[in-house]
Amino acid sequence: MKLHRIILEYFTFTKNERRGLFVLLFLILFFLLANQLIFYFESPGEADPEKFKQLIAMLEEKEKYEVPETGKLFLFDPNTIDSIQLDSLRLPNRVRQNLLKYRKKGGRLYRAEDIRKIYGMNDSIFEAVYPYVSIKKKQIAKKENANSFFSEKSEVRIVEKEAPANVEIERTFEINSATAKDLKLLSGIGSVLSKRIVKYRELLGGFYTLEQLHEVYGLKPETIDNILPYLKIDTATIRKINVNFADAAEIAGHPYVSWDQANAIVDFRSRNGFIKDVRTIRSNNLMNEEDFKKITPYLRTKN
Repeated sequence: MKLHRIILEYFTFTKNERRGLFVLLFLILFFLLANQLIFYFESPGEADPEKFKQLIAMLEEKEKYEVPETGKLFLFDPNTIDSIQLDSLRLPNRVRQNLLKYRKKGGRLYRAEDIRKIYGMNDSIFEAVYPYVSIKKKQIAKKENANSFFSEKSEVRIVEKEAPANVEIERTFEINSATAKDLKLLSGIGSVLSKRIVKYRELLGGFYTLEQLHEVYGLKPETIDNILPYLKIDTATIRKINVNFADAAEIAGHPYVSWDQANAIVDFRSRNGFIKDVRTIRSNNLMNEEDFKKITPYLRTKN
């Protein structure tokens, strides 16, 4: 009897409730049928094969010059970088292929600006990649005029003028504020290396230890040992990245961060809110221990 009363209580409807129920069922059936029947009255549009082919061609052409989301920018010599390293460089596929073809035909780049001549290297790509171009100048026999140009096998080579090793330097240089002109006064540092040190310093946001000089392309360990007594460092001027506001491109622009790591940081921030402590990046495995130790001095969480 109890079950009978429960059934009557929940499944007994008034006259108005039954009318409403019938109307609701009618509307549901109507929309289901309308959804199926509408396709019988819809006339298909006429397809234009030529426009379709043009659209496909445009998409394929765009894909050739589209910058991939994977890979990263790093210091490289376009005259010597091999195909494997080039594949890991964050450049459009067609630009990478054209660089290899240019070299295969005997082409050579003598200045960083020359990479602009590679077909497909538009202004936006050039501006992004230019700071990472580091062309090695091969030295040949020294002559009295050290800044002269020499021709050998139709190849222009520059002999870099260096400060004499026996010159006594009476001052020290703060590595994060020294100009390229200042650094040229150091033994073994010429115009090319001094500019390269300054360029790499700008990419980093400043040096936090003099050991980072070993990361400068072409700077030999013995040269570093010779100049260390004349260098000092002020870490207060280091430019830091705010991980709570920087986008993936800004974070990945640092030499110590890959594009995948930058995306992981931004994705984590989007899901979990502001990062209160940079150590959160390591504790959540967004970056391995070695990379995290290198990048930590360049990260901040507050303005």
